[in-house]
Amino acid sequence: MERLRTNPELIARLAEEIGARLRGARVRDAGRLPDGRTAIVLWLRGREQSLCIDAFGAPPVVTLEEHELPIESEPGFIRALGAALRGSTLLAARSLPGDRVLQLTFGTRSRFGVGDESELFVELVPRFGNIILVRKERVVAALKEFSLAENAARSVLAGHAYEPPPLVARESTSDDTVLEPGASVLEAMRAHRDARTRSGASARAEQRRAGIQRRLAERERKARKELDAVAAKRRAAQEREDLRARGESLYGTLHELDEAERAAAKEEASAAFARYKKLGASLAHLDARERTLRAQLEAIEALRWESERAEDADLSDVEHALAQLEPNARTRTAHPRRKRAPLEVRTAAGSRILIGRSPVENAELTFRVAKPNDLWFHAQQIPGAHVILQRDDKSEPPLEDIERAASLAAYFSKARASGKVAIDYTLRKHVRAQRDAPPGLVWYTNPKTVVVEPQDV
Repeated sequence: MERLRTNPELIARLAEEIGARLRGARVRDAGRLPDGRTAIVLWLRGREQSLCIDAFGAPPVVTLEEHELPIESEPGFIRALGAALRGSTLLAARSLPGDRVLQLTFGTRSRFGVGDESELFVELVPRFGNIILVRKERVVAALKEFSLAENAARSVLAGHAYEPPPLVARESTSDDTVLEPGASVLEAMRAHRDARTRSGASARAEQRRAGIQRRLAERERKARKELDAVAAKRRAAQEREDLRARGESLYGTLHELDEAERAAAKEEASAAFARYKKLGASLAHLDARERTLRAQLEAIEALRWESERAEDADLSDVEHALAQLEPNARTRTAHPRRKRAPLEVRTAAGSRILIGRSPVENAELTFRVAKPNDLWFHAQQIPGAHVILQRDDKSEPPLEDIERAASLAAYFSKARASGKVAIDYTLRKHVRAQRDAPPGLVWYTNPKTVVVEPQDV
């Protein structure tokens, strides 16, 4: 199958098929396959199979395959998934009415007959797929967690109550996938994924995208580890007042000591004051290093989003930006760019709106294309595209054009799925590139804020 479009009816049939074929299967393990998919290894009737979930596919799909899991234990969500499901039984599979969400119920029973259930919600929504482990209506872990700051419609955070994605009114179209009665949805999804995988260019792009994600995860791990070390040094530095008090106490009681003890007390007091002075001098360095590390974490989060939204041809831009975060990036090297016209929207009032589609293109639009008095837009405290609003006649743009540019900035941001998004805008001359940061990372001043609904071009 060359094309597959998921819809609630297809997911309902998928749930029925999984229930019919796998109900009663015992979970042997869970893990991440080399291609990034999540797999649950099931044992039923003397046969081992893997329920493979491609939550971030286009569209997200569920397939039944035979795979060996990597030996290494995976951190985070995968580890939590394995710990929760290993040894349990698949009790039921259903779909949420009218939505593209698959709900799998797994249960265990202790030797005393006490049962315990976990729910796995597989959200097969194109571009917004997710896998969420829930117990007693609370999120235990999720493949992708996000807060209300990132998605005003709902949050998915460990410990919070699970809420399914908001229903979106949608009419069936001629492009929807229609299967013959009795046809296997699992096989249709497998055929679609196989056809997509056979495309060499697409496969290479997915590998590059996964490689970017691994490099970002490693940079994040190192930055957080160093942040912990900085915090430990800060705690030690903040205990310096105890050293000063100790030194003053020793000097204040020297007259009470005999000659033999006085020399040792002086030496101890001098050492305490020397340590006090050294720790005090380190605080400014620790503050600076913490700011640098937190800026790195913000850059990592921005590049993670860029890698998810980038077209295959733009992955080299993301790789170039990522290289600026890595220790061996001693100097910034020139990056060859493919020539293409910027993504542009014209308004009825004569304004021109330009949108960056990659980190490098963001930087080029802001610092090479935009003029000092053009308006610059960006989602507030959320990774997103740079959007420029220009007027050839240099007049003030009308309010509707400002709102249109803001709605595009909201759509081309991590908060695209939110109902309302706060967008900051300011004159281009108030925007400056962050020092020693990947392209597209900026500071800006004098912003105004407008709250809008995301709208596509």
